[in-house]
Amino acid sequence: MLQSEVLTVVGVNGMSDNEGTQGAGVSRLADDSDSLTMRRADQVTPAEYRMLLAAVGWRPVTEPDGDLAAALDSSWNVTVRMPDGALVGLARVLDDGLLYASIWDILVVPERQRRGIGRALLQAVLEQTAGRRLLSLIATPAGEALYRAVGFAETDGRSIALFRRDP
Repeated sequence: MLQSEVLTVVGVNGMSDNEGTQGAGVSRLADDSDSLTMRRADQVTPAEYRMLLAAVGWRPVTEPDGDLAAALDSSWNVTVRMPDGALVGLARVLDDGLLYASIWDILVVPERQRRGIGRALLQAVLEQTAGRRLLSLIATPAGEALYRAVGFAETDGRSIALFRRDP
């Protein structure tokens, strides 16, 4: 299990590490009058995850909290939180630590979208998964431009992304 890290980020559009004052892995994001904290390898509760899904209008998870907690615990997470600890953003990654990783969620509550939080979450994921043979994701139309901007595509000339979803 990866240790929780906290990074310091100053300004939503710019990022600067300040590990000396916050410890490895904590970031501060300035978002209007709020100071937000980005935390690598943070834990997310089933209630927090359900809240984010509902906030962005994604299909709800109906499995029991215990099953959802186990699923959330098997992923590596980066979170963005308000000073009171409220979750406003999440990146969730399944990673074997060597060869392959897949991004399964980059979620930001609607009132905080388009402020660089999703980009900061993605950057933290890219840093964590650097060197993997393959990093995959399934994008929503809202996130497509961001992912393409950092090099994601449907094919790399050797592989094509395919998926199957249960109704």
